[in-house]
Amino acid sequence: MAQCALKLLGDFALKAEDGSSLALPTKKDRLLLVYLALHPNQPHTRERLYGLLWGDRGEEQARGSLRQSLASLKEALGKAGTDVLQVARDFVALDATKLSIDALNFIKFAEDPFSKAKAVDLYRGPLLANIDAPTPEYGQWLVPTRQRLEEQAGALVESFASSDISSDALTKVVHLAQQLIERDSLREPLYRALMRIKVKLRDRAGAMKVYAQCRETLAKELSLTPELETEQLYRDILTDRPAPTNVQLQPTGVSERPRIAVMPFSNISGDTELMPLCEGLAEDIITGLGRFKLLFVIDRNSSAAVHQTTADAAEIGKRLGVALVVQGSLQRLGNQIRIRVRLVNAAERTQVWGEDFDCEASDLPAIPGRISKAIIVTLYNRVEDSLLEQSRRKPELAAYELLLRGVKHLRGYGPEDNQRALDLFKQAVDLDPDYALAKAYLGFADVVLNDYDAAPPDVLERAKVMAQEAVEMTPDDSRCLWLLGMICGSAGNLEEEERYYLQALALNPHEANTLSTYGILLGELGRPDQGIDNIREAMRLNPYHPEWYWVDLGSVLYAAGRYEDALEAFRKRLRPHAWVLSRMAACYAQLGRMEEAAKVTAEIMKQKPDFTITGQRGGGWMLQSVLHLREGMIKAGLPE
Repeated sequence: MAQCALKLLGDFALKAEDGSSLALPTKKDRLLLVYLALHPNQPHTRERLYGLLWGDRGEEQARGSLRQSLASLKEALGKAGTDVLQVARDFVALDATKLSIDALNFIKFAEDPFSKAKAVDLYRGPLLANIDAPTPEYGQWLVPTRQRLEEQAGALVESFASSDISSDALTKVVHLAQQLIERDSLREPLYRALMRIKVKLRDRAGAMKVYAQCRETLAKELSLTPELETEQLYRDILTDRPAPTNVQLQPTGVSERPRIAVMPFSNISGDTELMPLCEGLAEDIITGLGRFKLLFVIDRNSSAAVHQTTADAAEIGKRLGVALVVQGSLQRLGNQIRIRVRLVNAAERTQVWGEDFDCEASDLPAIPGRISKAIIVTLYNRVEDSLLEQSRRKPELAAYELLLRGVKHLRGYGPEDNQRALDLFKQAVDLDPDYALAKAYLGFADVVLNDYDAAPPDVLERAKVMAQEAVEMTPDDSRCLWLLGMICGSAGNLEEEERYYLQALALNPHEANTLSTYGILLGELGRPDQGIDNIREAMRLNPYHPEWYWVDLGSVLYAAGRYEDALEAFRKRLRPHAWVLSRMAACYAQLGRMEEAAKVTAEIMKQKPDFTITGQRGGGWMLQSVLHLREGMIKAGLPE
């Protein structure tokens, strides 16, 4: 028995066994055959069939049109020696064993692990790409059927991202992925799959272009940023770190190392005096939980970013990749403040633990330690009390608020931000001279205001003394050690800088800021791969991190001689100052792209007419790579 081929994916075609085309007189003849072919071996009543295609006509006319169309189909198929139609008085059916139907073969091959490559070859376009439904009834079947096949094609592409197949086969998958994205540019999982496939094909630059296309499309069409999984994949590709092919970002329960996010507290009273405390309490709880190596605690910056867009625990879990979410609220009740806290299983939206804390305003800074202890006990049931009581000294409430406000300004983007931060930290220390963290921040803010390593020796020495005093006052606060380390680094004391970072990470292995800053130091010390790993871990802990993480990463990538990747990282700084621009100029020069280097150099001299390479002193964070960096800057035409 001869077998005809019916092609429905892309353009419609009906061909005899010898490859010759079989013509059908009308569009509705073709659509009738398509419907029967995609419901093989199923009997259909005549009422059902003429209702699909001729429902806008009277019953007698519709029946006659169906009879005529069936006759046309039998005639065309009969010429090819194929008798596939079963036409009875009350029903019509099609024998699929006598036809090769590409859409059915696609479904079969796509579901067979050993035949997926054949499915890719078959999917030449959407079902009946250039044919519209003639009636609403037919459209109610055609549109969702077409969409299901498109989704199955997308799932097929995604499956190849984690499969080992030949480069030739992957190239075909790339073509299919690009077609699917062109038709639906908002299918973010397809972008991720295409990025992974590009990496398999050793096309990292192409993978990063796919990410850029995804980011730009989402911003333009939906005013959204890519999902966390997409961002993490991009960072893995940029840093050339192995990326898992099937990432599970939202665990279903508490694992051996639970992933947890602490969200800023809600201000139920609407009391403006409580606003600075809503994020501050969350940060202190994060710091407390971060001491425990068995927990993976998301940085407060990322928690705060997601908090601005959603309060749904499941959505928070998805976006931050956590299993557990801590949510809370503050409410003023007369002279007291009520803090309500709950620990939620994100995937199930079920409360694991909850408690109310009532306190006087003056006692508020003691609450984070009590909440942290309750959460730890809930997760593990048994933790040594000595670990739970590692809480910092409790400052005066007003000083606490000043510190929180200062941190928001420090290293900000406005011209007066750093000065404002310095003033706020000074006010906090004046109000509470024993407030260690405020004292450490005050010292570091003075260094920042004086351009880090370009700061005068007396500023660096004064800052170091203040930070050392802070560490002596609260030796268990990793943040004070981190700030002291950065001050030492700005003064060129790299051994001390590393020692303090390691001490800070021993206290709190989840301190993302310390991990990122230590990463750049490792690049200086000739261990750039380890530095990149550190910064990647910081970015996982703090996926919505500040821009300076990208600057850190760019500096380490430059130290590793990966100039193109370093440029990609530096470009993430939206308003780069001369310090960043000088490194971008060096990257362009090292790549031999002298015209671009000259443009950046001109922008540097416009921003800072007195800029010199010597005035940079090599960069406090780049001291061990000073010759390498100077070489790039000199090539770029920057004045020595």
